[in-house]
Amino acid sequence: MTIGKKKLLITESDNFSVKALTILNEFFQVKIGRIENREELKLEIADADIIFVRLGFVIDKEIISKATNLKFILTATTGLDHIDTNYFESVGGEVISLKGEVGFLKSIPSTAEHTWGLLIALLKRIPSAYDHVKNGGWDRNLYINTNLKGKKIGILGFGRVGTQVANFAKAFDMEVGFFDVKDIDSQFVKFYAPEEMFDWADIISLHIPFSLENKKIVNKNLLSYINKEAVLINTSRGGIWDEDEVARLIKCGQIKGVATDVLENELYAESILSNPLVELSKQNFNIIITPHIAGATKESMEMTEEFIVEKFLQKWIVL
Repeated sequence: MTIGKKKLLITESDNFSVKALTILNEFFQVKIGRIENREELKLEIADADIIFVRLGFVIDKEIISKATNLKFILTATTGLDHIDTNYFESVGGEVISLKGEVGFLKSIPSTAEHTWGLLIALLKRIPSAYDHVKNGGWDRNLYINTNLKGKKIGILGFGRVGTQVANFAKAFDMEVGFFDVKDIDSQFVKFYAPEEMFDWADIISLHIPFSLENKKIVNKNLLSYINKEAVLINTSRGGIWDEDEVARLIKCGQIKGVATDVLENELYAESILSNPLVELSKQNFNIIITPHIAGATKESMEMTEEFIVEKFLQKWIVL
């Protein structure tokens, strides 16, 4: 087909890749959005043929139904829980994402790096010690912390990010174990049941993708095996664990700490303050929460946005 100036809306444009934007402008009538809420999004999306989204909005049936011309949704993410893909595909749309792009994603270290940052911050008690100093304190005895060397880290999900985390752990002279549903050969200790790994580890790091099959797979039963002195790290998706049970365990002292970059209903702003982990974090429990920033490095965002644009254009040009 002849390439026309179809309308493409970028819903969240802050720090969007200049290179990706330049390429898009060659082929499309690009609109840069600084959309504040869902009502604005409904208006902006009405005449769009293509949208490029991040994680700021849930692109559900209600939103999609307002865009009668919409044929493509572009998202530089591996997870797709922010898009109602089933509905969009049922009305003839197509989602272009990073899902399944294993070769390319191996070059992206940001989520594993953030996992490691959370782990160090949690075990070294950095946030609470920093708050102590900001409030005029200087009592090191309040913040006796923990070495990483010699600790046992159990990695649930041994794909790209899990493997990168394992290599970081090796550099810190830690014992590394993993569980994955796939048969993976590795230099590290392989567990054949997640319960065994949870019982063994001092640190549990979650790296499985969210899906209906994996929803709350880290449930009450699995969590019952966790070591009382262990900490739990989640940079995957909030939907893979039972947040209420995690909150109960830390409140009762059954686990030592939690660090997470994700919450179960994080896409709905009104749910954040009522989230059980957020509530406990305000009560000085050993919890660190960041707002899904693991993949949000300048370098990674530029690389992934440029990759998605190139992937989309390969499809668009042959239409």
